[in-house]
Amino acid sequence: MKRLFLASGVALALVPLLAPPAMAAKPNIYHTISSTHGSAVVSRVEGCELTEVFVSSSAAMYAAQPGPVNKQGLTSVFVRVTDTCASARAGARAAAVRPAAAGGGAVLFSAEGQNMAPLVADSRLTKASVSDVIKGTDDQENPVTITLHASWTGTGPLEHTTVRTGDHYADGNVSAHDNNLRRDAVAEVSVTVTGEGTDLSVTGTDQTAVLERVKSMCIEVPRPGVTEFYPCFGFPG
Repeated sequence: MKRLFLASGVALALVPLLAPPAMAAKPNIYHTISSTHGSAVVSRVEGCELTEVFVSSSAAMYAAQPGPVNKQGLTSVFVRVTDTCASARAGARAAAVRPAAAGGGAVLFSAEGQNMAPLVADSRLTKASVSDVIKGTDDQENPVTITLHASWTGTGPLEHTTVRTGDHYADGNVSAHDNNLRRDAVAEVSVTVTGEGTDLSVTGTDQTAVLERVKSMCIEVPRPGVTEFYPCFGFPG
């Protein structure tokens, strides 16, 4: 099953927006990265037909000190329709064209899309939302248009954790501090997929959705004479 969720892929998503490498004259290079993420899964059953929608949306910020602040959103949607009553033989025939669902049965249709729409959330993760029109493709590589409306309402307590790490390398030292927030949430999701021969609408509620925010600060201290030392997030500052 193809899953699009990238809750831990913020650094990769931000690579194209990075500032130029820091000057060697600056021995201490401070990096900050922040990402707010919401995820939800909703489904609908009509007879033997199971329709599932997977939504992931985030808003991220990256900055090197000194340097500009770069902001970026990322929203992904994956839709799958499965015939759960298909026999093993029928499922095998269908799998030659479309991959089988993880839970068994034959996949009748799937579509996916993503764009740079950011998740909008408050500072304490009590609510969040994203709405946009996303261009994507179905499992036959035909173009589709995905209209998404999703909202999250925090229900559980705000969980707060911190992680401190320090590492020593041949070229210098690194210390990092992660400040993490998490809250259980209820998500309301509405998705419409349209294209040539396709008109699918799904609305549902995920009672076990999650809102998360990760804030990290990393300090690089290269040894004298070292100019290429970027272990914090794996790219120049």
